[in-house]
Amino acid sequence: MRYKYKIGASITTLLVLFMVMAAPLWAYQDPVHLISPRDAALGGRHAALSDSFSSLVNNPAGYYSSPEEVSIAELTLGLKGPVFSMADIITTGELAELGNLINGIYAGVDILGPLSFGYVGKGLGFGVFNQSSLRLSSDNSLTANVDAWDDIVMTGGYAYRMPFSGDIHTVDAGILLKGGFRGTIDGGMSVVDIMDLKYTILFDKPFSFTSFIGADLGLRYAWKDTWVVGLVGRDVYSPTLTTRYNNVIDFLDGAAPVSGGDNNYDTMPFQLDIGVMYLPKADLSRYAISEIKLLFDYKDIFDFWLYPELANNPILHLGLGAEITVLEILDVRMGLSQGLPAAGIGLDLHYFRLNASMFGTERSTEPGLAPVYNLQLGLEFRS
Repeated sequence: MRYKYKIGASITTLLVLFMVMAAPLWAYQDPVHLISPRDAALGGRHAALSDSFSSLVNNPAGYYSSPEEVSIAELTLGLKGPVFSMADIITTGELAELGNLINGIYAGVDILGPLSFGYVGKGLGFGVFNQSSLRLSSDNSLTANVDAWDDIVMTGGYAYRMPFSGDIHTVDAGILLKGGFRGTIDGGMSVVDIMDLKYTILFDKPFSFTSFIGADLGLRYAWKDTWVVGLVGRDVYSPTLTTRYNNVIDFLDGAAPVSGGDNNYDTMPFQLDIGVMYLPKADLSRYAISEIKLLFDYKDIFDFWLYPELANNPILHLGLGAEITVLEILDVRMGLSQGLPAAGIGLDLHYFRLNASMFGTERSTEPGLAPVYNLQLGLEFRS
């Protein structure tokens, strides 16, 4: 009875800490989200999943139970929208079709790496990453808005196992501190510029430089290594400082920021996620299956209260995932995120890993109104 009271008190204390620290945050800066083919195929990040280097961004409490793993490098490519159709039109030179395609388009490219160095294990976790992103959107057939940004992120955290944990029940708590820089270019382009690949004109567009620091808090409860419950507060307190310049050239040359463009303070929005993972213990070796993971998450629990103007339909907060490991080297993954299906595979070749995923994301606040097709391919060098 006393044991259950201590667990309940720990969870209550952590929830109160989440809410007290998050309450003052009312201005917004887009959060940093590192792409992951594995997470994407499983319906997004899962608060209870802590079996690999992914613990670094999923839940800092997972550092204690995660096996030791070192990330040497990684190269992951993410594509959004009809990017293959655009590439085919550009290479064939059919300008008229490009104009029709751009009308109402939303497309993008994300590249994570090759800087992806870090370590997870024995209660510790740290990493350094870089990610570049490009978004193309338009509501007409002549021009398009282009947003390009690059993130450099540094993270470090620690997890601690509660002293009242035993062989059947374990409770871990963790904290992740993070910081970094973001450079953003925002500007418009004509169809002719896109056709001629004149992306250097973006260097003349408005540029902003953002520095940020932040913290994530996590809690993980496991019962007999069969049921795991995770709770994580992302960006519990993550202030940002943005300075704006006429263009990226002015920034590189050390020119003064635009009038009124210096010292703009914001915060990244707080997000509280809860997740459950079930690990069936049935012996399926006769089917060459070595492990099965079933995952369920509800993300951004207080979305409707903290940020009512940004609140989404509750269905968009659900994340479901299943991973089946075959012959200890092949992972088959399925998921559901934002009301849209996801699927993928992973191949562990000892010296490196290959991951691929196909999934949908929803751009609106209601399911099915503005879905976007996504593809991610990743090559990871980890040991």
